[in-house]
Amino acid sequence: MFHQECQHLGIDSEVQHLRQCAYRKGWGEMTKKKLYRGMLTLLAVGAVCTAAAAPQQGNEPMNLTADNLTYDTRTGLITAETNVRMEQGTGYVEGARATYNTKTEEGTVEGGVRAVREDMNLSCARLSGIGQDHWQAVGDVHMVKAGRTFTGAQVDYYPSQNDYILADSGGMITSADGTLSADRLEGWMKENRFVGTGSAHIVSPPRDLEGGGDRVEYFGMAERPYAVLDGNAWVYQGNNMARSNHMTVYLADDGSAVTE
Repeated sequence: MFHQECQHLGIDSEVQHLRQCAYRKGWGEMTKKKLYRGMLTLLAVGAVCTAAAAPQQGNEPMNLTADNLTYDTRTGLITAETNVRMEQGTGYVEGARATYNTKTEEGTVEGGVRAVREDMNLSCARLSGIGQDHWQAVGDVHMVKAGRTFTGAQVDYYPSQNDYILADSGGMITSADGTLSADRLEGWMKENRFVGTGSAHIVSPPRDLEGGGDRVEYFGMAERPYAVLDGNAWVYQGNNMARSNHMTVYLADDGSAVTE
């Protein structure tokens, strides 16, 4: 079973070498080291490391440290406990405990989690990898990426979907331009587009602008960046106040706003 699982993940040669070592020398120190490396490979290709390893880092050496490491060949579950740290290139994930299931390809890191990769820095109570392109952060989530800060109780991230991010239970997005908060937040970071639904509230100190509504959608990559406010919409700038069921606010570089 161990050989079949490893072969499925493309590390057949590693397992064959492990078996040869075991046959010649028994399950001694060399075999333990090989088994440890095999576990590391299985863990590193799993979802728990996708949060720390950028795609171009895929061929770089990986390193795992933990006070205790176990692998159940029957269930396919790998468990690392106490002072866990997984590294690849400049990215890393660390926490108190990590698990990865080779059969379901699902992994979890929990307990004071911190994940870093390229321009992303994340801290939370629990980080779960669900498949190869979805990870979920839960518990006092604080994520900084591409000059923006995301906070909330839970954040789901899909890197291949234009860096789609979802805070289904609400949260706040903060940038140099201001903040957007709502009962439900979602955004496509590569498009610089964000949607807040339910008690949506936008504040932009550089423009002396504040607004809100049932729904706010921000389009940051448009030639003239703008926000669309729907449902009990209101905008306040300086001494000017506007209310409507539907409102579009164009944001000029000089800090002014044009409302339609």
